[in-house]
Amino acid sequence: MLMTLLLLGLAMQNNAVVESNNNVLAIYPSNPHYFQNGDGQPILLIGDSASTTFADVDYGFKTMFDTLKANDINLSRVWVFWGCETLIGNVNRAMVIPYLRTGPGDANDGKSKYDLSQFNPDFFERLRNVCISAREHGIFLQLILFDAWLLKHPFLWINHAYQRNNNINGVDGDPENTGTGIDGQKGFCSLENTKVLEYQKAFVRKTIDTVNEFDNIFYEIANENYYNADWEISLCQFIHEYEKGKPKQHLVMPLDLINHDYDGIKTWDIQELHTNLLMAQALKHPLIFDTDGIGCPDDTTVRKGAWTAFASGGNIDYWDSSFKIDLVGSQFATMRQQLKYLATFIKHIKFWEMQPTDSLVNTGKAFTIASKNEIVSYLPDGGKIVLDLASVKGVLSAQWFNTRNGVFDKEFQVSGGELIGFNAPDDNDWALLIVNR
Repeated sequence: MLMTLLLLGLAMQNNAVVESNNNVLAIYPSNPHYFQNGDGQPILLIGDSASTTFADVDYGFKTMFDTLKANDINLSRVWVFWGCETLIGNVNRAMVIPYLRTGPGDANDGKSKYDLSQFNPDFFERLRNVCISAREHGIFLQLILFDAWLLKHPFLWINHAYQRNNNINGVDGDPENTGTGIDGQKGFCSLENTKVLEYQKAFVRKTIDTVNEFDNIFYEIANENYYNADWEISLCQFIHEYEKGKPKQHLVMPLDLINHDYDGIKTWDIQELHTNLLMAQALKHPLIFDTDGIGCPDDTTVRKGAWTAFASGGNIDYWDSSFKIDLVGSQFATMRQQLKYLATFIKHIKFWEMQPTDSLVNTGKAFTIASKNEIVSYLPDGGKIVLDLASVKGVLSAQWFNTRNGVFDKEFQVSGGELIGFNAPDDNDWALLIVNR
């Protein structure tokens, strides 16, 4: 499966990719595994995301963004259109929907039916406000236009605006009466259902008209669409075509970037994560280790996953269950602080000049990323490693970085040009920074 997606991604490179000439988040040209901001400065994204940041009308997104900014977190993945006004689950949520409920007639939830030709101004005003607040906090937003996870649950689909009983426009996202919207041939995520697609495109156009001015956004067509890849790519191309006439042109996932379900890099097994991120380097665009769907484990597991992703040339986005209820995220405060330590460490290096380089590790377990003048080895279990520094001449400066408290140990010097052994301070995970000054 990984190889299949790898080939798909390589084929995508032949499609038009957003250039970096319109002051938006773009792919960094000299090292396409990273992003660049609107000023052309290289960016490594470290994210913390919640499912209801935008769509929950009672959610205080500014408070959440305050928490992210305080921890130097610069990315949040945002669900835009869930599909129904009540998101039933562990926590019931009142969701804002892009359409007005005008009737005539009642929908399955007992409220007036939607008119899919009339947009809800409150929805788009809130979306603008979320983008403005994120920009003020220095946060990039991954805007998910449609949620496809919801489609597979009959108890949620029955209240979806595109379910036949819920709109006055004759739009039917389930013409085969499967009880869900997941029919990839004729359902919500399909090209054959032209009436659904017509209204989806109208929503996409309205969304672009609302947020095109922002340079801190990029688009994801759908969360967890397993039903029709062609539908997703078609909408990516539609966005690129529509934005040609707009001031800004944004990255769109999964045409310009592989989405968060990319096979093999959605795992807490750090060796598997490392191996598959290295394989995916062939895609020549940024990869995001996104943990949506694999749970919220203990702080140590999250920290090791984030550092492994960084040392493997990846970006990071943690799906944070604590933000569903607690806007300041106090439940995972320690974990979030440890993400800040990673962000602090990155400020000390020119990561955009670096490439994952396992060949430097002669003995021991470490994930290593390096440039001509800098080497970072992440030791997930501490211990001893031997690095092959035969190609690095001269006197080198080295420091251990404590990933748990964000503190550098005392700097020491080693001579390059040969195999050099390094002993971590203990059996916890550590990062080793080596600089050729």
